[in-house]
Amino acid sequence: MFQPLTLMLGLRYAGARGQRSFASFVSGFSTIGILLGVAALIVVSAVMNGFEQQLKDRMLGVLPHAMVTEPQGRLADPEQYQSLFANSDAVIASAPFIRAEAMVQGPGHITGVELYGIDPANSQDHILQTLDARTREYFEYLPYGVVMGWSAARSLGVEPGDKVRVTVTEGSRFTPLGRVPSQRLFTLVGTFSTGTDVDRQLIVARLDDAARLLRYAPGQASGLRLWLDDPFALSALPVLPEPLVYETWQHTRGELFQAVAMEKRLMSFMLALIVLVAAFNILSAMVMVVTDKEAEIAMLKTLGLSRGRIMTIFMIQGGFSGVLGSILGFVLGVLLSLNLDVVLNVLGLNFYGAAGGAELPVLLLPMQLITVLFSTLLLCVLASLYPAWRASRVHPAEALRYE
Repeated sequence: MFQPLTLMLGLRYAGARGQRSFASFVSGFSTIGILLGVAALIVVSAVMNGFEQQLKDRMLGVLPHAMVTEPQGRLADPEQYQSLFANSDAVIASAPFIRAEAMVQGPGHITGVELYGIDPANSQDHILQTLDARTREYFEYLPYGVVMGWSAARSLGVEPGDKVRVTVTEGSRFTPLGRVPSQRLFTLVGTFSTGTDVDRQLIVARLDDAARLLRYAPGQASGLRLWLDDPFALSALPVLPEPLVYETWQHTRGELFQAVAMEKRLMSFMLALIVLVAAFNILSAMVMVVTDKEAEIAMLKTLGLSRGRIMTIFMIQGGFSGVLGSILGFVLGVLLSLNLDVVLNVLGLNFYGAAGGAELPVLLLPMQLITVLFSTLLLCVLASLYPAWRASRVHPAEALRYE
């Protein structure tokens, strides 16, 4: 089969095992290093993406993506502002809701929570979607029914059907004995679980019950809750008329997502260093190969090969290790990511599944995979550039002087 001379010589040098086996060993070691580095980078990135997506789905499914509020804290007739988002592609739904800091008291314990008053008929609310049909029916029709996070219910020692006392200071009133906070007995109708700290910080009541507890006037609410098609696309929200302002999830939970994103970037950077070290191994191996084959390079030049073709030969040789390691590492990383739970179970290292009985979250992003693969290929090609240039600068007379 016909092959270009430069390709034939480059592949021959790449597969050759001469007397100087140390250069071959370094070249093989660098190929394995790139393979492991690329595979580890893909697997770790996929797991971090999975955890980030899981956190996004669980936490941002419960918390408001954005709220329309007034500086005074109460919004009169919030439904009149729903028309502002009728033509917005970013907002998929909106509804009034009430929010307040509260204290919940159980049989022998009291804890601070955040009280949300929501419309039980709203099908967009993720909390209601996680409830079974019977619990949702109780919540919708039972006066002063409440749903709370699983961790909060456990800390209070209550179960569905028990009574809890909810106390808020926002609806307090003056009496002859002084200022008395507003309080009411609620019936726990069910719990929800997101797997985050929201489970011990949030309780949910019906909108009308929360309004009566906080002594809201008819039609008043804390704000207008917005559901976004992409909770991270906050810049796509339309401009509000004064004095209305946006209050988004970034104000309360933004630091958590920033910490997760920073951790993911640092992990990716640390694993990318493995690929970088392997690329330097390619460079050192290539330098030794060029030094070893100076006589052969001189002979090729005397036969008429130009500097450009000599450089191409050694670029192919050096790039072969990088391409082989990158492709094998890419395939290995994708296969491990898709079967990560099986592999960890076989090795006895699946502590995540053993603790919660759930599968390890894995999310492969096509653009991220393409970036990892082509960045590694480019790095390996650049690592071969200097040794190939050095090979093209060999002078035949000097190289063959003692041959």
